[in-house]
Amino acid sequence: MKRTRLRAGVLVLVSALLVPSFLAGCGPSVPAGTEIRIGVIGGQTGPAAASVVALVEQLEHILNYMNEVEDGIDGVKLSWKVIDNRGTPEGAIVAYRELRDGFDPLIYLSVEDYYLLGVMGEIAADEAVIFTASAIDPRAFLPPGRFFALPIPTSDGFAGFVQWVLENHEGPGMPKIGVLYWEDLPTGAQWRMAQSWAMKQGVELVEAGYSIAAMDLKPQLMRLRDSEVDYIWMLGVSGNAAVAIRDFLGLGLGGKIPFCFNEYVESEVLLEMVGQGATGFYVYRSETPYSDGSQAAELYTKIWERATGEDKWSDNRLLITLKAAITAAVRKAVADVGWENLDSAAVYDALNGLSEIDTWGNNDGFGYGPTRRVGVSTMKIARFTKDGTVAVSEPITLPRTFEGVDK
Repeated sequence: MKRTRLRAGVLVLVSALLVPSFLAGCGPSVPAGTEIRIGVIGGQTGPAAASVVALVEQLEHILNYMNEVEDGIDGVKLSWKVIDNRGTPEGAIVAYRELRDGFDPLIYLSVEDYYLLGVMGEIAADEAVIFTASAIDPRAFLPPGRFFALPIPTSDGFAGFVQWVLENHEGPGMPKIGVLYWEDLPTGAQWRMAQSWAMKQGVELVEAGYSIAAMDLKPQLMRLRDSEVDYIWMLGVSGNAAVAIRDFLGLGLGGKIPFCFNEYVESEVLLEMVGQGATGFYVYRSETPYSDGSQAAELYTKIWERATGEDKWSDNRLLITLKAAITAAVRKAVADVGWENLDSAAVYDALNGLSEIDTWGNNDGFGYGPTRRVGVSTMKIARFTKDGTVAVSEPITLPRTFEGVDK
């Protein structure tokens, strides 16, 4: 497609001050004033404000590090603008349009995917590229379009857990899995996209719903105990996990039923809440455990220490994945069209050709393609120790239940 104008995020100030001729051949020339613009949309007020504010803080630490330590991407600096969507679809649409019309991003990061469903046609017409820190509603990603998910979809994570159970269950018979999930939120049903797939594998599922605000999970845990489940999988955030650990241990079930938390639980946060009580419980993420010693884990700690002076570890390194994806997409797009023609259409084409993105050991097999909008393809199960987590599985290839490939 012929590009008749520069658009979506690269500010090119027409100037005679181009790269000096003696640098020709050292790489694509960069027009003076070029910058990589990133528009960020998230509910800094609203129902999930605390999580979004923390994510935006982490993002700004990473982007500042890229600019100040790494000199941007190949010498081109990043700029960004964050707009609060107030935790509503209306707010997200206003935020998107404000960024588009007043900031002209090359790339967007939307914390929530489903808030923008009402302007999917507009986003496609704008040829926008939107990374999402959530994978909640498949309609944002099917058919494959302008949205690119960074995390594990809950249903794919649940399916990966089922695979791990099947590989480790010693019988007799097929395993029975207890499922703890939010019954008062739509997101609590996300695991059900893998329910029929899981049952086709021969496992039996015993459900126990609970409120996200519940401060007592003993009734649900007793139901699972009395149903003689072999494993327990829990959908919940760190606060829910802390309640579950207290009540599970209080019922004398510690060490009797393997208990695994989903990707919403932040390992270091849970350890701060319950300490050694978490020992022996399981959790999974697409990011490798910090104890694996990846370059990505060390980079996270280095970035955080530079920004805050705190020596911090984390298994929750989703934005390191974003850093890798943006870097790879911009570099490929520039190689394809040059800096002078870099726009969101070029980034989109680049992402469709990036089936393997180097995330510095943060993930195994991360990438996108013409029929793939969820970048994650594997996860690892980890077990809590008294002060961290350690991997107890090799990378598990995830069934693609969210995108409807595996049913």
